[in-house]
Amino acid sequence: MSEIEPTTKSPPRLNVNGTPYVLPTLDSFDMDEAMVMYRYSELTFDQIFELEGLHPGVVAGLLHVAIARSDPALRDKEIKAMVREVNMMDIMEQLAAIAEDAPDPTQAEAPSPESDSPPSSEEVTPPSGIASSVSSEAFQARLSPEPTGGPTSDTSADSVPTTSAA
Repeated sequence: MSEIEPTTKSPPRLNVNGTPYVLPTLDSFDMDEAMVMYRYSELTFDQIFELEGLHPGVVAGLLHVAIARSDPALRDKEIKAMVREVNMMDIMEQLAAIAEDAPDPTQAEAPSPESDSPPSSEEVTPPSGIASSVSSEAFQARLSPEPTGGPTSDTSADSVPTTSAA
């Protein structure tokens, strides 16, 4: 009897000048790569997740990290020159195609019928592929609870402030 090997989906790739590069996910960045992303985009990771659309600096940072990972012998200056020459519309089309193939993060986390309790926010992990590299409103909304009340809300009748005696 032959064993059936599980099907593993290959990581998404971006084609730059005929060379395919694995699209890195933000959750895989080391500190040096995070600094590269910041230099290109001038955004912190939390700001990147709040973005709508494709920020050219984020796209350039992803490309830089992808190229650097594929060929560690390349120097930063060489990679920057390669990234500057990339056609933005071509990369945007590739990213859109990757996003279409990515699973819907709102459907991936459906609780199982056996579970009596909903999953906690600590169990939420970013979706793979482009969805974790580029902003995902649904994913960010699940991480941030909706605010209740406002700066002028009167909550004095609802709760009593507690203090501790020293």
